[in-house]
Amino acid sequence: MTNEERFVSMAVAFDAALDQCPSRVHEQAYALAGRGVVLRIVGDRLAERVTPALGHLADPGTEAVRTELRVDLWDEAETDVAPDIDLRPDPLGVSSQYNASTDGRFVTSVLQFSQSGIDREVAHIVGAVQDARRMTLYEVGRPLHVPLSLWFTDRSTPLVHAGFVADKDAGVLLIGESGAGKTTSTLACLQSGWGYLSDDLAALETRDDGTAWGHSVYASAFVDGGTIARVGSVSGMLVDGAYPYEDKQLLILPAGADGPLRMRARIRAVALLRISTSPATRFHPLRQGEALLEMLRDGLQIGVLHPGRAGLQCLADLAERVPAYRVDVGTEAAGIPAALRTMLANAERPSHVEEPR
Repeated sequence: MTNEERFVSMAVAFDAALDQCPSRVHEQAYALAGRGVVLRIVGDRLAERVTPALGHLADPGTEAVRTELRVDLWDEAETDVAPDIDLRPDPLGVSSQYNASTDGRFVTSVLQFSQSGIDREVAHIVGAVQDARRMTLYEVGRPLHVPLSLWFTDRSTPLVHAGFVADKDAGVLLIGESGAGKTTSTLACLQSGWGYLSDDLAALETRDDGTAWGHSVYASAFVDGGTIARVGSVSGMLVDGAYPYEDKQLLILPAGADGPLRMRARIRAVALLRISTSPATRFHPLRQGEALLEMLRDGLQIGVLHPGRAGLQCLADLAERVPAYRVDVGTEAAGIPAALRTMLANAERPSHVEEPR
């Protein structure tokens, strides 16, 4: 079966699920990086599990001008409809399958309890979940990660591996390898009243007017007990994993006008993080070339999700337009927001003088 045939099979199966359970259809418009997305879900349980991670991007009709992506999902168990596809996931849940057509137009992805496909030419995503009650935390917290990454890349707003927070209107992009302190820094800022956009994945946009913007994708974070202990209790819904390999909890942050979630913010500084054994968080400015090398190393998704030239160009533009700093994340999480505020003030000064030590 070709990848195009796999995608068509899923699309046909979705239509069958739609006909089978018309009373269990949930439809919602969203704005992703300012672009209109219409999501249709067949299955009450699936809608309940998937939509919280995207809830802050629900569009009341004022954000997006037109629909640029259609997404169709259904629950096989609830609708009794399964696609006729020869792809099966790893039963241990430790790996995924990705397949792309020769021309790259059709891409399919299989996770432990879900599969999805995208037709990149017409911007249409179709996906199925075997049973919403059995989904992994990853499938719940980052729904459609693979096809959405491709869709964002096709629109020159690639997903970057970064945390993203905003102090009022000033955004700080937090880049670092796994374990560098992105989630700790993000949640510490959240506790201090900052706006939250991402702990690990954000859509990056560099505009013709010379500004750089980051867009939120998921209202979720993966946290372990050590991170919670460092930053204290956080507002939101903590979900435990059901499988032995799920060693972190999923945090879903609350949407709403008074909540911490933000859809987008202008990037005023880039923080290249690394863990420090000192209590205080400190920073110093980096040269453009040095910053770009680290951003390229730690900021891009890898493998099938690598954004290619679009991602390289966006990060190169970001390094040219926005000051970057080395940030040594201290052991006292409460001091991280104050250090980043000082860093933002430093970024607004033309000289970018190094922080006094």
